[in-house]
Amino acid sequence: MQAIVLDAFGGAENFRHAELPLPQLRAGDVLVKIKAAAFNPVDHQIRKGLAESSRLHSMILGRDLSGVIAAVHEDVAGLHPGDEVFGYVADLASNGTYAEYVSVPAELLAVKPASLTHAQAAAVPVAGITASLALDKILADASRSVFVAGGAGGVGTFAIDLLGHLGVRDVVTTAGSAKSRAYLIERCGLRDDQIIDYRREDFVEQAMRRNGGPFDIALDLVGGNMLAACCALLGIDGSLASVADPPSRDGFEILFQKNASFHAIGANAYSLLGDRAVWRTYAEILERLAHLFDSGALAPPRITVLGVLSTSVVQQAHGLLESNSVQGKLVMICG
Repeated sequence: MQAIVLDAFGGAENFRHAELPLPQLRAGDVLVKIKAAAFNPVDHQIRKGLAESSRLHSMILGRDLSGVIAAVHEDVAGLHPGDEVFGYVADLASNGTYAEYVSVPAELLAVKPASLTHAQAAAVPVAGITASLALDKILADASRSVFVAGGAGGVGTFAIDLLGHLGVRDVVTTAGSAKSRAYLIERCGLRDDQIIDYRREDFVEQAMRRNGGPFDIALDLVGGNMLAACCALLGIDGSLASVADPPSRDGFEILFQKNASFHAIGANAYSLLGDRAVWRTYAEILERLAHLFDSGALAPPRITVLGVLSTSVVQQAHGLLESNSVQGKLVMICG
């Protein structure tokens, strides 16, 4: 099979094209012919040797896929060759998704939404699972106001879409460019007055004014100074979820004074256990999302297809992610 391999941790120049044998079909797995793969910020963090790189067992990166089942191990029920599936492979597959094939535990896959193309479906798993976990943890509902730090990215788009599905109308988010602001208005259906320019020194005060006071919920998708702003924006008994960082000592002190709760959100959490029943959580979330897409409750994800499986496309994607200039999701066609 064709694959893009990382020779060593560091810069994107360390990626190279390789011709490799097909992955061996393992017990409990299905072999998937990958049609499309998406890129995520965690990819470039792993490439640099940060974040979850310590658990890496294949130097083929990538965690999102949509494709067609090529073979099924004899102990797998409910999935068959020819089925179209999508999934998040975590660190549990034979390799990452910058490749033509991967052997994946069946518990990580769900039937692809019929209403989505493979390129669109590949953009769903990591971002959709992360947003779903976050909103479940913070108990988002129509009665609560929500501040989303970083709404124009992949997870942010899903969070805003899911908040809309839940009936949440009091949403304020951030943008740092005219392009991101336009995306949030055109794709996510937000009003201009729901979008705060985080480059302004008074953006915290602006967000408070737009909401008429502190927020019930804050969702941090950025980290750093934005996480500190989320702590400041929360009201009494508020809930903060972050996919990026834990609060600083000062941030936790602010949360403590407000009787507010903090929730760390990591899509990989269930993969850390060797319990296949727990892994099934991924498929269950994807099944719920597939239903929402096919029922029309969620709009298809906004994607940018960068090209076909190649070293240059992978390097381009990593460059765009590192420059923080992505709206929606970046996708690569694999077969």
